[in-house]
Amino acid sequence: MSKKPTPKKRLSKDRGRRRHSVYVGREVVRLRNFSASPFSGPAPVRSKSGKALKKITKVKA
Repeated sequence: MSKKPTPKKRLSKDRGRRRHSVYVGREVVRLRNFSASPFSGPAPVRSKSGKALKKITKVKA
């Protein structure tokens, strides 16, 4: 028989939130730098209609 895993201590809600806010802050800076780059071009226009058609896999009779 294999050993039982040891119970892990739960992170407090505050620590999880803080970790997430740090991630979000860094992501905002990264995306801002990415969009401000001289190599970045305009974002392609994405239409919802084409996307909806791609998702249809079955046609019910």
